Amino acid sequence: MKQVTKFYLTSFLKNQTYFTPILILFLQLHHLNYQEIFWIFTIGSIFSIIIEIPTGIFADLYGKRKSIIISKFGVFISYILFGFSNNFFMFLFSQIVFEFGNSFRTGTETAYTYDYLQQNPKNPNYTEVKGKQKFWARVSESLAALIGGFLAKILGYNWVFLIAAFPAFINFIIAITWEKIKETKNKKNNAKKLILHGKDAFCKLCKNSSLFKITMNIMLYAAIIAALQKFIQPYMANANIQIEYFGIIYSIALGIAAVVVRYSHIIEKKIGTIQTINIMSFLGIIPLLILGFGYTSIIGVILFFLVIIIENIRSPIANNEFHNLVESKQRATLGSILELFKSFGKIIILPIMGYISDVFSIYTAILILGILLMINSVFFYIKKEV
Repeated sequence: MKQVTKFYLTSFLKNQTYFTPILILFLQLHHLNYQEIFWIFTIGSIFSIIIEIPTGIFADLYGKRKSIIISKFGVFISYILFGFSNNFFMFLFSQIVFEFGNSFRTGTETAYTYDYLQQNPKNPNYTEVKGKQKFWARVSESLAALIGGFLAKILGYNWVFLIAAFPAFINFIIAITWEKIKETKNKKNNAKKLILHGKDAFCKLCKNSSLFKITMNIMLYAAIIAALQKFIQPYMANANIQIEYFGIIYSIALGIAAVVVRYSHIIEKKIGTIQTINIMSFLGIIPLLILGFGYTSIIGVILFFLVIIIENIRSPIANNEFHNLVESKQRATLGSILELFKSFGKIIILPIMGYISDVFSIYTAILILGILLMINSVFFYIKKEV
């Protein structure tokens, strides 16, 4: 099997997350309120921040492929733990294990893909491969969501996680077969060199204004989308949609997202990288403002997923721009710094949105997310590097 095909298969298996359409309701079923639910993800993000850069440095200095293998195994274990959880602290521990595994992937997997394609130029370019990865990810999520709602109804919510562990394990096995790439590794690395490597990468981010701006833009957008996604299921419940239809709605929406993201590289070629990032940023504001003013109906559900579709177009293009500004020897570390910033954004936004949801309403929280997206689009407007 070709390595590029493995990228697509990995994206497909990684997103066989049958729990996607019922996750928040699953936590509410175990008597967690919005603040507790958001704190699980917030504390998970704090843990992610602590280990994000060390795992990125590990990948740069000891091998991206090795880091990816550790990641796949950690995610597999976390799904097993979720399947046996039934209270706040068990869910929190499961989330921390997930973040541990995920931190070895974030930044690193993208860096590996970018390096592999540079070293094997006969393959499609990064944006096209990333777009196709997103395509298979959305197809996978679409199928998993369609199945997940019915699995929850028939078997119970906890079984959905245990079933999701099976494709996660297959993904771990496939990761072991990934091809080796040329990397700068030093067997004499010590703690001081690790710290200096991380410091140099962080200084690169601070000194390069274009790199810093795209990092901040991605960070805030990712945090806003992460918070927004937590409100989709409660919103559908408010719109009197039956739980067995949640998966069908997710499936249709993610199927559309898969088709759109599959051709995101064509959009980038026609409009331009920078213009596409900025246009998509502004387009996401309007649906959030409509939802934020209390609009509740099946059309509102469409508006929710419209923002998700916009994010799927924007994400591979924004990541391509980020990696265009980064050297290979620091790519995994800077990729991890980007993920650290994204986690930091979630730490700030998620607990605030959880509090606002409990004290006021989810609509007020969504309105504030729309305002934050507007601020992000203006203050971190991306300009072409001169």
